Amino acid sequence: MTTTRRCTLTAIPFAAATTAYVATFLTYQDRLPTRIATHFTGTGTPDSFTNRTTALWIGTALLLGLGLLLTTLALIAKDGPGARLIAAAGAGTAVAAGYPLVLTVVVNADVRDPAAVHLPLWHVAVLLLAGAATGALAWRLTDSGPRPEPAQHVSALQLADGEVASWSRTMVSRALLIPTALVTLGGLFTVFIGPWQAGVVLLVVGLLCAPLAALRVTVDRRGLTVASTVLPRPRLAVPLGGIVGADSVRVDAMGDFGGWGYRILPNRRGIMLRSGEALAVRTTGGREYVVTVDDSTTGAALLNGLVDRQASGRE
Repeated sequence: MTTTRRCTLTAIPFAAATTAYVATFLTYQDRLPTRIATHFTGTGTPDSFTNRTTALWIGTALLLGLGLLLTTLALIAKDGPGARLIAAAGAGTAVAAGYPLVLTVVVNADVRDPAAVHLPLWHVAVLLLAGAATGALAWRLTDSGPRPEPAQHVSALQLADGEVASWSRTMVSRALLIPTALVTLGGLFTVFIGPWQAGVVLLVVGLLCAPLAALRVTVDRRGLTVASTVLPRPRLAVPLGGIVGADSVRVDAMGDFGGWGYRILPNRRGIMLRSGEALAVRTTGGREYVVTVDDSTTGAALLNGLVDRQASGRE
């Protein structure tokens, strides 16, 4: 998968969505009220209104900004499974964002009172399905790229019968911690000076992301455990009986997994707090779990030793 093809598959849907939105707006411009309904409740009735010209500029800027951001991410991502994910997510986002903007213009046409506008909820299902279908098409049009090979095969750490051993490291992600702190502070600020509902949403997002910014990775007789250092959940546990082996690898968070946090790829799962050294664990089901952590060679060696001891019945 070439960089040009990946960026094209990301940029074209946003260009099409922006063109469709602007063209629809200009076509219906004379039939729109001065203020149009731009946000709707769960019952389909409007609860927010925006000046017609302002709505045009905001919608256009949103699509162009998202398109530029995701195309840039596609550009800087190295060839790999993560790059394919970015292209698919970008194409799907273009449709999911463009559809409601175009629809908002259409439902506001020829109404005298924008408060009387109604937006049926079935459109939500349509935009989600259309976004998913477009993302799936972009996924099909790209290949997965070369799969990274382990940086080094790690020999098993020899353990005596009955010997107890464990390994643990704590990782803190600046890539997640800084945005989480900014979102949380923004939520507190908005609660006091702006619409408190929006502030609550930001606070919830910040609090949900905070536990993922600092994780403890543990290898012991139970297998591999990755848990938040703040809360008991979220938590990933791979039992020792389901592990085939482990290696130390080098990963690029963006290129190999399409970003940071918990990432899902076919037969591969990643917990990406940064790029660089990582512990890769292979399971009996053919799945691989990759966790970015320092001193992964020691963790992999211990895990291999525990697996070998269990296989030999010396537990």
